[in-house]
Amino acid sequence: MTLCVNCGTICATNAGKTQCDGCQGTVHLSCIGISEKEATMTRSKSKSIKIVCNQCNNNMSCLKDLRTLITSLQHELSSSINQLKTEFQSQLDDINVKLTQSSQQRQSTPVLEEVVQEVLERQKRAKNIVIFNLPEQSNNSSDEIRKENDNLLVKNVLNITNPNIDFENFSVRRMGRFNESRNRPIKVFFKNESDVFSVVRSSKNLKNDLRFKNVNISFDRTPKQLELYNQLKTEMNGRIARGESNLKIRYYNGTPKIIRLN
Repeated sequence: MTLCVNCGTICATNAGKTQCDGCQGTVHLSCIGISEKEATMTRSKSKSIKIVCNQCNNNMSCLKDLRTLITSLQHELSSSINQLKTEFQSQLDDINVKLTQSSQQRQSTPVLEEVVQEVLERQKRAKNIVIFNLPEQSNNSSDEIRKENDNLLVKNVLNITNPNIDFENFSVRRMGRFNESRNRPIKVFFKNESDVFSVVRSSKNLKNDLRFKNVNISFDRTPKQLELYNQLKTEMNGRIARGESNLKIRYYNGTPKIIRLN
């Protein structure tokens, strides 16, 4: 005995009935409002069209509502997650900015101190020159004899570069440890910065004197100044190797630059 899942009455053998695609129970065609012909056509034409009893139809409606609710909740959750990500990234960016500012503040003090030290060092060296390739007395000579010889050599050099210099207005000192294989540079200490410029600018006159034709004179530069000069020299040599010509290093306001001679 089979009961209709819609009306609960017995489904007679010859009664129009079909099977619910949901619960697989038997249901009168009259209970769902279709004829046998319509039911047959529905079954044969499309498997996507479902015939369901009232209970399954209600369940499907509830399921549809549940799916709609789940979809809505998913959208809300996704929106909330994106908002949290945006807020988190904003807070993270703020933290990174503050960390960078804090690091820069910590670094600014040592950098400033380094700049001040470099300026003071340049000022201290501004009244000095360095003379290269002046012959040096043997180490067997006394310190006094070597110093007298150095003073005499420097006076001869200065007499060629600037005869008007007061020879009582400077002092000299060899740089570095004594070495039999080479002549140590001599640092000359003036009392006036103007003497430094006049001597360096006139140092080319030494080329006309056989005694000092290999002698060179330069400003007393700091290690950082020498480092910058060496970097420029390396750059200039590289450009020359790549085919450029007539390149020289010239100083402008105390700063070396690579120029092209016409």
